[in-house]
Amino acid sequence: MTVAKPKNKAPRRAATLVMAVIGASLFLLFLSRDLPGGLGDDWAKQNFGLVIRYVTAMTLGGALMGFLLAPMFGRSGVGGWIIALVGGLLSTLIAGAFGSFFGLLPDLLSDGWQASDLVSILFGFAVLPLAAAENLSSSLIWLVMVIAAHILSFLERRRSAAYL
Repeated sequence: MTVAKPKNKAPRRAATLVMAVIGASLFLLFLSRDLPGGLGDDWAKQNFGLVIRYVTAMTLGGALMGFLLAPMFGRSGVGGWIIALVGGLLSTLIAGAFGSFFGLLPDLLSDGWQASDLVSILFGFAVLPLAAAENLSSSLIWLVMVIAAHILSFLERRRSAAYL
């Protein structure tokens, strides 16, 4: 007996991958904005492990939100585009908070919970939008990536529907 897949299954793979790339790239953009020398700055050289930890954390945050909000991507029509843009914005905002949490997790496990940790996690909501708002080109790159997530998700939905 064969079990049929639901029609228009949520495009989890495409949304997860693209939002993971958005999370990592916007965090690197934010870091390069704050450090005049970017990753060549003395602070970044001394704390390269911390930089890697937060890039990984923002990637995981983006992937998680892309996975959870995948149903918002790949729908047809004008409404589908609007839902995808809202999904991209929500994914980006919440991915920053999850990324901050994942980045702080080793410290939380070793030191325990402190009130200042909540401030750091809540600031995560602003990290990725601040990076995109820095200049028009980074915002356009974000928009192009959300459009790519939507188109890839649309194609993934069509492909999954064709296998029914």
